[in-house]
Amino acid sequence: MGILNPAALPLLTLLGILVLIYLRERWRQRIDVPSLLFWRAVPEDKARIRRFLPDLLFFAQALLLLLLIGGLLRPYRSQTVTETHGTRHILVVDTSASMQAREGRTRRFDLALDEAKQVVKSLGPLDESMVISISTRPQVVSGVTSDHLLVLHLLEALRPVETSTNLDLGVELALAQRDRDGRQGRVHVFTDLPQSTLSLPPEQVKELEYHRIGKNDDNLALAALHLYQNPFQTYSQAQAYMLVRNYAYHPKSGTLTLQLNDQPVFRREFTLAAREAASFSVKGFERAGKLVARIEPSDALALDNQALSWLAERSERRLVVVSPVKNLHQELARVSQSIPGLTLTAMTPEAFSPERLNPQDVALFHQFVPGATVQVNSLYVFPPPNNPLFPVVAEAADLSILDWRQEHDLLRNLRYVEALPLKKTRVLELPPWAQVLVSSRTKTSEVPLALTGEKDGHRVVCLAFDLNEGNLTNSDNLTLLLLFLNTLRWLLPPDPVTPQLVSTGEAFFLPPGTAPDSLRLLPPRGEEQVIETDTVEIDQIGEYRLDGSRYRAILYANLFDEMESDIARREEEAPIAKPTSASPQEPQELTRTVPHEFGRSLYYGAAVVLILEWLYAMWRYARMGAP
Repeated sequence: MGILNPAALPLLTLLGILVLIYLRERWRQRIDVPSLLFWRAVPEDKARIRRFLPDLLFFAQALLLLLLIGGLLRPYRSQTVTETHGTRHILVVDTSASMQAREGRTRRFDLALDEAKQVVKSLGPLDESMVISISTRPQVVSGVTSDHLLVLHLLEALRPVETSTNLDLGVELALAQRDRDGRQGRVHVFTDLPQSTLSLPPEQVKELEYHRIGKNDDNLALAALHLYQNPFQTYSQAQAYMLVRNYAYHPKSGTLTLQLNDQPVFRREFTLAAREAASFSVKGFERAGKLVARIEPSDALALDNQALSWLAERSERRLVVVSPVKNLHQELARVSQSIPGLTLTAMTPEAFSPERLNPQDVALFHQFVPGATVQVNSLYVFPPPNNPLFPVVAEAADLSILDWRQEHDLLRNLRYVEALPLKKTRVLELPPWAQVLVSSRTKTSEVPLALTGEKDGHRVVCLAFDLNEGNLTNSDNLTLLLLFLNTLRWLLPPDPVTPQLVSTGEAFFLPPGTAPDSLRLLPPRGEEQVIETDTVEIDQIGEYRLDGSRYRAILYANLFDEMESDIARREEEAPIAKPTSASPQEPQELTRTVPHEFGRSLYYGAAVVLILEWLYAMWRYARMGAP
């Protein structure tokens, strides 16, 4: 026994108020009367005046109050109940690119759906099921439900995508849903990946009912298409590299072709041994345009037989240098003369204004940070104290480089990063939007020497050391020159008419302020869509077109994923037996203690007491008025 609403306990004071009301009726008042003859004839009961003598009507009203207050207290009594329920089944369906590989005339994905449907059809009426699809990220297709027809309908509506897969995430989500509410169940995984690829604890892997789909290994893949052309090179200086890999366990032959604007520029027949690869290169292009590489004939997985790239024209770019040091102007002028397509505009901080910048410019601010936001990609060198972007804590000299992010594009081909000249360095406080690229350390804290990040939709690089202290064209400072050139390439904004290369499974982020522009998206296959968010999900191979009043872009999506192309995926261990359907189980019984409220019964009792009180009061008043 207990109560669920102790806040109603103060209402019990109403019983005291009821007693006071009855006592008030016993109190006498002094009243002037003309004669006491009648009162002398009536004997006075002094004891009755002093005592509280409740009548039946009082008890009825008190009982009514107690019942109403008791209902508000929400009383309950503990009750042991036994629930009967079925087993919970979580179905994880792999929808990645490799599931479109063919086993004879049927796709692996269709075979997986057939097995999943057999599991659902074998469930009992009390069993629950749930469907999770997994490719790059998991997606809940159906919540936990006992409506098996609904689950079968949702399985029919599933479609594979042309992305990689992260099976661990899908299985972890399924295990969490299975154990929800303290109940146990089964997790069925439908995929062509070997069970050994899961990086989960062995005890969790053993609990899975693994449905491995597919045995065909007949696949040649265009594993890579790289076009080496920096922003300062024209199309005639570019060079394309193609990598073809045989994922079959037997030799395969094929033909590799490369087309430029639908015109063939390269064709080569090849034969590859089992699990071998070969690379091909093409150069000396005569015009710019769209590059399409293909492998023929088709095999079990056609998605990785084609790749797209773009051969660009060299566009004229401008480097705007704002510095109070004229020696740096002259030094950068000598460097820019050796870079085709790059012009230099130098000015002092007093002559600078944001209106003098064009969207395709790159700005270099040396010992100066403008107060207003600049709408171009920018390089800040040796920022002065009290600037609005990079708070300067102190100054240091002759620091040593201790750590750097070698994988970043700015440090590409830099083998001796520690050779950068650090005679004068600002000790900067790291802004929240930036990350450290190169760092040193003092006795108290880490000192960021180079920062990268994105602010207000534009790339930003900050070098805490002074370029003016070293000669860029001096052979002793080759590392500094390479860092400067890499930074310049990284900051060059993409040409708006040049298609951008993306990978399937990624999210393409639109520039700030683009989403409300009612952008229209035309995917490689499918109907035109209206984009209302700031991201575009890339789940198909081919050409995407974005068209709006203020923003237009073309995206080339490719799939270069060894895990998806290697459709054979032979396991080292012995194959694991898998059931083809869920074996029927007896309904499970769960015993637990639950609170059972009976406050509503008290309200019903109060209604009965109210009716009885009213009938008694009517009978009493009628009896008193009868004489």
